[in-house]
Amino acid sequence: MKKLVFLFFICSLLGRTQDLTGNWSGILIHNGASLKKADVIYLKLTANNTKVSGLTRIELLDGTDFAVKSFTGDQKENQLRLSEEYGRKSSNTRLSPVCKLNYELKYIDSTGYLKGTYVSSDCRNYQGEVVFFRSNHPVNTDKKPASTHLWKHRFIRNYQKGYPAPEIMKAEQMNFKFQPIYFDHDKSEIKPEFHEYLNRMARVLDGIHDLRVEIIGHTDAVGTDQYNIGLSERRAKAIRDYFKAQGIEPEKLEIDFKGKRQPIETNKTREGKQMNRRVVFKFI
Repeated sequence: MKKLVFLFFICSLLGRTQDLTGNWSGILIHNGASLKKADVIYLKLTANNTKVSGLTRIELLDGTDFAVKSFTGDQKENQLRLSEEYGRKSSNTRLSPVCKLNYELKYIDSTGYLKGTYVSSDCRNYQGEVVFFRSNHPVNTDKKPASTHLWKHRFIRNYQKGYPAPEIMKAEQMNFKFQPIYFDHDKSEIKPEFHEYLNRMARVLDGIHDLRVEIIGHTDAVGTDQYNIGLSERRAKAIRDYFKAQGIEPEKLEIDFKGKRQPIETNKTREGKQMNRRVVFKFI
């Protein structure tokens, strides 16, 4: 009996409809064009059981032409079918993206992307792929865009690198557990055993455009204060140089060095000294 209840619970979770309501930003990739030439699209989605509705706003890349359209559709678990019905507003030029589009989309839990295909119901050979991510950007119905398209260029960079959606990257940052990088006596070389950890931190830094890290070097108490200040600086710089070699922008990396002034363990034992020969981190 308990097994049956458990199986029913699992099945109910698997069959539960994903909550996809809210605002989304994304790109329209027309007929196999490059990602750099993709146009910008914003989506506002509301749901009533399996029925969905809302607005789309398509803006031509780095231009002023746009169109806002209403849509209705259906949702089944993590899949959507949307059909644009009529235009609400546009730039009213020959370039205005007024073609009505039908979308077939699927939400991917592991990446946080809502992606799929689209095809026009009234414009011939107008089709392609679309990728959305959750955002705080509302669907603006004014003629003037609510923001620039700078975010689109950052998004494409991360998407091409295989990074998940911004909300997933933010969760990775929030769940990232810092650990010290330890050094041998009087050394500033990074041990290979720490490379995998540093690579994981580099991924988070690279995937969140406004995230920086402070790198703080420390030493044990062997040697003069002046010498240990220099040694802790070399250790912090070694970590900074490692991140730069991974492609992290220098402006994301700040260093500090404390020498022997902030031990976390006694300097009277071998084990304590090893714990003090370290570099630590904090996101800023």
